[in-house]
Amino acid sequence: MESLTRREQFNALVQAQSTVISALPYLMGCAFAYFYYDHFNLGDALLLFIAVISFHLAVNGHNQYTDYWRFNQSGSNSANNIIAKFKIHLSWARLIISRLVLLSAAIGVYLTIKTGWILLLIGVLSFVVGYAYSGGPYPILKTPFGELASGITMGYNITLLAIYINIYNQPQLDSFFWLKGFVIALPAILVISNVMLGNNICDRDEDIHIGKRTLVYYIGRHNAIKVLTSCYVLSYIMIVVAVLLHYLPFFTLLSLVTIPIVSQRIHTFISHPDKMTTFFNILISLQFILISEILFTIVGILMNFR
Repeated sequence: MESLTRREQFNALVQAQSTVISALPYLMGCAFAYFYYDHFNLGDALLLFIAVISFHLAVNGHNQYTDYWRFNQSGSNSANNIIAKFKIHLSWARLIISRLVLLSAAIGVYLTIKTGWILLLIGVLSFVVGYAYSGGPYPILKTPFGELASGITMGYNITLLAIYINIYNQPQLDSFFWLKGFVIALPAILVISNVMLGNNICDRDEDIHIGKRTLVYYIGRHNAIKVLTSCYVLSYIMIVVAVLLHYLPFFTLLSLVTIPIVSQRIHTFISHPDKMTTFFNILISLQFILISEILFTIVGILMNFR
């Protein structure tokens, strides 16, 4: 590979293109807060958004860093390993990861002082899961719980943070905002979990070689594909449920028009699961579902369809 710029190495290390996975649940939480609670704190929301994205990038970098060490210890090479492929120095990688973590933590501390312990609780849980996902002697990504951990952390926790930061200073804070947030977050939880599941379907043989016993290892590729398709179906069902509960505007139902497109993308992937040629369909399907849900929710807010 030719000489790479620091920017190219940075984007590769932190998988910058994947920030959409954290950004979309956050935007969905903000849209719900504005529609259902009629409240929005622009400054605080923007600041927390920076913290969320910084932490997302740090976790991605940490995953690449730990993967590099695992392959080195196993005495094998991975065609998918970013640090080796992009010739990234480990000391530089550690510097980038630590700075991103510190930025996210500093913002989190400031907003906790301003908004209260609930944000601290959600933030600390996210930090713990973020580290445990690929760090420590028994990382979550080597277990059958990787999909659940990524879905809950990015799909639910981020949505919940977005809701809380916009309603914490209401005269009467809704005690059940976390439960309503779960209903709103379920489509994101499911499609984000599918990103990990699709990735593990593609990497099953390589993962087994380095000791990763993921969900795919235990239930097999055939059943994993069934779980993957079921999650997409359930994500659309939960959008309908949220509208019926009046958590989202009626206009949000227009996001169902993406069903044929997503169905075609998923069919392409399951016909030949491959990291290099078909996996991108999983990421595109996530974006079709969540972006359409957010856009039509915003349209519903503008049209005042409640």
